[in-house]
Amino acid sequence: MNRGYVLRRGFYAFITFLIVLVLNFAIPRVMPGSPVQYFANPRILPSLEAKLLTERFGLDKPIWTQFLLYLVGVFHWPPDLGVSYTFYPAPVWTVIMTYLPWTLLLVGTATVATAVIGIVIGILIGSKQGSKTDTVVTSASLFLWTMPFFWLGTILLWLFSIYFHVFPAGGAASPFLSKMPLLDQIGNIAEHAFLPGLTLTLAAFAGYSLMMRNTLVEELTQDYVTVAVAKGLSHRAVLFKHAARNAMLPMITLIGLNLGYVVSGALLVEVVFSYPGVGYLTYQAVLAHDYPLLQGLFFVLSMAVIIANFFADIIYSLVDPRVK
Repeated sequence: MNRGYVLRRGFYAFITFLIVLVLNFAIPRVMPGSPVQYFANPRILPSLEAKLLTERFGLDKPIWTQFLLYLVGVFHWPPDLGVSYTFYPAPVWTVIMTYLPWTLLLVGTATVATAVIGIVIGILIGSKQGSKTDTVVTSASLFLWTMPFFWLGTILLWLFSIYFHVFPAGGAASPFLSKMPLLDQIGNIAEHAFLPGLTLTLAAFAGYSLMMRNTLVEELTQDYVTVAVAKGLSHRAVLFKHAARNAMLPMITLIGLNLGYVVSGALLVEVVFSYPGVGYLTYQAVLAHDYPLLQGLFFVLSMAVIIANFFADIIYSLVDPRVK
């Protein structure tokens, strides 16, 4: 591995991290409205209550003081991201860690399934370019890709939960989950996660399959494939050991970025299915103008994307020695 390449990518990641810190602090504060307006009751001494809330949330401090306190908290472990306004007095880090496992379970599983299905389908249709299979599968993939997540989720929710009553309509588990046997707990969690996971998979696998198909079609026209065929290698050996292997290179970057976005959850899908993940938590934080919680969510998401992108670059350099 080229040590200079790794150091450069690490330096770029650090610069990106610093820029994210500044934007993460600034963006929630340029949003219209104020958390004080959300929590204050206009019928009970509104001016006094607004003043007390402003002091309690620390919004009466100068903006630079707020920024310095924010930086000190970020570089502490575990990160001291302040206290959530919505879940007061719970620390932001505690709130996020409560919701994050459900998102990792749902979106993480869906992302892995999407990548595997997309790559397999991409190899299938890419090796049969121009055939009926290629036309039908590509058209179906494009059709699913154009569907909004919330629309597809709503259709599946109505069909399998409201009409046929096959799967639960919302939530991540039953209220009495802790009293069930272990296998029943696993089954119950899987039942609640199936529809939102299916929504994510159906709406996103086309991105993988179409990229894999197009890259594979291009690789099959390369000279090294012609040489491999001339040597008498079988079609399967040429396809999987040569063309598909090189076609996987762009997929590494795509998979790495999508794995980074796993921690952000799927906001629209989680809202539709009332799934208590990070995406649904973000929706609540936006409605409440919860600055500390929004900053904490964006910080965790940004770090996940930066780290995933960094490791994707490293893996890319290991797979393809030509990358410097």
